[in-house]
Amino acid sequence: MYNFGKSVNRVVIPEMSENVILDSVKDAYKSYLEEQDNQVMESLDFYYNQNLDTHLEQWFASDSLQQVPPFVQSCVPRFAKARMMLYKENPTRLIGGEINEGYNDAVYKLNSMTKEFAELSWLLGCCWFKSRFNERKNRLEYEVLPSVKEYYFYGESEPYGYSYEIEGGATDKRYVFWSEDRDGIQGMHFEFDQKGKRYAMQGNEEMVNPYGINPISRVMFSKNSYDVTRSALHIGIAMTEIALSTRFRLGQPVFTGIEEGQAQLKSGVDKALILPEGASFSYASPGGSLTEMIEAVKAMANQTAENNQLRIRWGESGGNAPSGEALRIMEIENLESRKSDESIFREWEHSRYEIDRTILEVHNALNLSEDYAVDFGEVSYPMSPKEERAWLDWKMDNGIMSKKDLLLYFNPDMSDEELQNKLSEVREEVRTEAEETKPTSAFQKIINGSSPTSS
Repeated sequence: MYNFGKSVNRVVIPEMSENVILDSVKDAYKSYLEEQDNQVMESLDFYYNQNLDTHLEQWFASDSLQQVPPFVQSCVPRFAKARMMLYKENPTRLIGGEINEGYNDAVYKLNSMTKEFAELSWLLGCCWFKSRFNERKNRLEYEVLPSVKEYYFYGESEPYGYSYEIEGGATDKRYVFWSEDRDGIQGMHFEFDQKGKRYAMQGNEEMVNPYGINPISRVMFSKNSYDVTRSALHIGIAMTEIALSTRFRLGQPVFTGIEEGQAQLKSGVDKALILPEGASFSYASPGGSLTEMIEAVKAMANQTAENNQLRIRWGESGGNAPSGEALRIMEIENLESRKSDESIFREWEHSRYEIDRTILEVHNALNLSEDYAVDFGEVSYPMSPKEERAWLDWKMDNGIMSKKDLLLYFNPDMSDEELQNKLSEVREEVRTEAEETKPTSAFQKIINGSSPTSS
């Protein structure tokens, strides 16, 4: 674990005492509003494409944006999706060495939530993932928590408890606290407000953690990717400037030699202007090339992409589409980063599964094995028909792929009945072709009623 000094999300508890713990939780939020990390909130806005006008308007005079609206760009989610390739394909989760359909049915939207969680973890540098049981629907549900306070005992590197905001206005915020069983003290679970007053959760009047462990897991990178958020802000500002320049490209009307009465002058293609002697009228256009401004915006995006092991292929780029192998070579840095991500998220998958297993057992929903493994899908690139056929032939010839696997490769949604019917058709076609091409002797032809042709 990296230690870069004091963090607004890290609280140290001086000793193991229930009263001391409660006092630490209460004190942690006294200055929360002042210390809250604005970078996190800004990154979240750009990731979810919300409140973007607010981030751009502060950089323009109010009169400027009466001419054009802010030019917002969806850069951050595209960067995040391109960088976090690990969950591009749904991983295969194995329990006791095989796929457990009962567990897959019990985890609601796990794949989509883990993909969002992975992207936010990379963007923010650290993110939390909460598992909770829905009693009414008898299933596990998940929540991504971008901002969480962690509580540690002095000298320890693993958190004892967590708290996070759930609702309320600017002056009436509410939070939830979780802690694990430790040294004979049962874990706690309750709501509290900014004044430190505690509230029991529904059905948990004793304010205890029924699981014994924290239902929250986390992923932490060595750095955040705030440079992507800042680049998106710069691109939004630059694109708004370009939009203003385009609006003013026709020019600003300029009169010279007229001191009074300019407000009464009206122009138009159907109106003639009569100017006094010595007066002049013209349009003044802004300087600078729009093409150069657009290229400058592209340079910002390209530099940010390179700093994050990514590559941008612009729409107007000419030439033929690169082959799958060429794409693999161009994405080599991102593939190497994916390998590093794999070890981080494999550990996280095990901690998340242990939480899921405990919650399901406590609610008598499922009893699962401790043996858990996750197989992340390999990154695939498009192949030409010739390359794809050669690849499939090699797998068939070496026993890596069966005919059943081949059928599922082209149609993964086939049912077992459809699969068996198709395999039977293939076997029948192969048998018929073999009989038609089978050599026949002259004696056999005579028996069958046909005479051999003479040479």
